[in-house]
Amino acid sequence: MSIPEKIPPAGPGPYWRYTKRLTSCLLLIWALLSFTVLFFARELSNISFFGWPFSFYMAAQGLTLSFVILLATYSLGMAWIGRRQTGP
Repeated sequence: MSIPEKIPPAGPGPYWRYTKRLTSCLLLIWALLSFTVLFFARELSNISFFGWPFSFYMAAQGLTLSFVILLATYSLGMAWIGRRQTGP
């Protein structure tokens, strides 16, 4: 009795394509959020948000909240990709 050889797939499967796409998109959003607030902090400080300069609010609260939302999006996206690959 011989053990059948497993044939490796021809290329990266759809799981890795979806994973790379999701990760790339979220990293791009993360970089844009971080860069935009820091680069335009002086201009954003002219805008008032709940009595505080908008740049201060974004640095103290807004970016932290947006990063948590990005993490939740990644988690939900990876769960969706996993369910899609394994089937119902």
